[in-house]
Amino acid sequence: MSAVRVIVDSEAGEPGDDFLRVSCRGDAETGIFTRIERVIGQMTRPDGTGSWRLRKLFDGVVGSEAAALALARAYAQHKGVPVVYAPRRDD
Repeated sequence: MSAVRVIVDSEAGEPGDDFLRVSCRGDAETGIFTRIERVIGQMTRPDGTGSWRLRKLFDGVVGSEAAALALARAYAQHKGVPVVYAPRRDD
């Protein structure tokens, strides 16, 4: 299995053209609503530009942000996705 890099940051920077994006909202009392999406960049135009293809993998409540990242990391490792990106929450 290949290593998975986890990025938690305010801006995406350069996660690459194939990564999982983890978005969390909520708190420990109400539960952490989590969305995990696979994001794949596609070169679709002759000038070398392209678009993003999004595939929703999970939409539900987990116990914590750490659990959400663990779930995403396990999926990424299983599918060979090199990066998990999670925007930093400023609660």
